Amino acid sequence: MVAEVAEAPAQEAPKKGKKKLIMIVVPVVVLVGVAGFFMFGKGGGDETAVTTTTVVEIGSVIEGETLTVNLADPGSPRYARVTFAVVLPMGADSGIVGMKIALLKDRAVSIISAYTSDMLLGDGGLDRLRSELTAAAGEIWDETEVMEVVLTEVLVQ
Repeated sequence: MVAEVAEAPAQEAPKKGKKKLIMIVVPVVVLVGVAGFFMFGKGGGDETAVTTTTVVEIGSVIEGETLTVNLADPGSPRYARVTFAVVLPMGADSGIVGMKIALLKDRAVSIISAYTSDMLLGDGGLDRLRSELTAAAGEIWDETEVMEVVLTEVLVQ
């Protein structure tokens, strides 16, 4: 009986050792996998995404005139005074862009007049206006001529 008792603990010891080994190895493997995901991105570093990424350098900035526009608020009239600028990529011809700036000002009046003061000053209102003006600029010029439209002044009365 003594021999049997001595063998039983010896057989259980490797099981506990395996559990400890598994409890150490599994988290390490998971950590390595997560670290690899964050370091190399999805799929382990896609070369086509790296080669197709281009960074456009900012060139000239053409300041637009200040526009004073009636807002769409019901009741008492509200006004917005908005000044925007057109950002050109490096190497774009500012003369070509300047010749069509009146078209963007016309579209800007239509876009701004559709806003109420609450829409314009609310969460994300200026971002939406900036996006809409940039989209309008995209219809007038192509992306090699104009990058985006930025707001340089917004005053709501």
